[in-house]
Order: sequence, then structure tokens, then C-alpha cells
Amino acid sequence: MRDIEISRPKFEDIALMNEFFEIVIRDTFERNGISNLVDTINGEIENKRRFLNQDMESGGKNRYFLVAKEEENIVGTIEYGPSNELIVSCTDGEFKELAEIGTVFVHPDYQKKGIGSRMLHLMFIELDKRGIEEFCLDSGYKSAQQIWINKFGNPEYHLKDYWGEDADHMIWRISVKAVLK
Repeated sequence: MRDIEISRPKFEDIALMNEFFEIVIRDTFERNGISNLVDTINGEIENKRRFLNQDMESGGKNRYFLVAKEEENIVGTIEYGPSNELIVSCTDGEFKELAEIGTVFVHPDYQKKGIGSRMLHLMFIELDKRGIEEFCLDSGYKSAQQIWINKFGNPEYHLKDYWGEDADHMIWRISVKAVLK
């Protein structure tokens, strides 16, 4: 594997991270056959930019990002923060107080090289340091759902046809101690 450094983002990384979000989100929608959902794509990109701003403005207190870089190129991101509205509504508020791991993106040219797993492990360590015992994550992307099922088992919530026929949404609840074993 190439020499990939994972660390907290710096102010100078913001523009590159915003470009990265656009590349990866558009690619993800394309790979999942939903690239026609232009408004949804744009909304997702804006959400990630907003989350990054929350991290920068709060020094990692309101949102917490890690960024994977090869030299000066952004090749991955991961973030945690409060559970999103979709998770809260789909769990009838059960996961409202849980931290959510999100924005787990790896550049298309760097996927399947262990970068996502390395970022996840570092995020698990950070959650543990902060005394967070459980977290949740969700996905409506078929490509990501299989990865999460392989890593964490079946989701706690499997919302069949949530986004339309054969377009399910899944939500996991995971113990930090269990994933750090």
C-alpha cells in the first residue's frame, strides 16, 4: 500500500476536502445507479461541507473528522457527530443520543486497499478515548451496505424498499468495545 497518512484535517485542507466530497459522492451515486438524483447529490455534498465547517469551527467538538492523505492528495475521510435526522426518525428516537459515524469515503482510485478500515479503527480509538460506548451508522447505498454487513453483521434496522423498489436503508448500532477487540 502507498504511504497514506491519517490525521485531523487542517484549515488548508478544506478546499481539497470539499472537492473530494464532490468526486466521491458523484462516483458513489453513479456506482449505485442513482446518478439521476441530482438534487440529492447536491444536498449530500452540501451536508458534508457543512459537517466539515462544524468540525473546523468547534475544533472537533461538534463534528470530528479524520482525513487520509497521500502526500497532499485527499484519498479518504471519516467523521463522527450526532445521529442524523433519518436515523432518529427511522429508529423512533431510539438512536437519538448515539454518536453516528459517517462520511466514510475513499477515493475511487484507492478503494479496497484498507484505507477505510484504517480510518474506522482510528475513529473507534477516538470514540473510546472520549468515553463513547456505542455508535450508529446508516447506509442507503447497496455498495456500502455489503461492506458494513461484512464488518458489523446484520443491521439493527433494515428498512425494505425505503428508497424505492430494491433500494433498502440499513442502520447499525455498534459497541465500541466490541470493535476494538
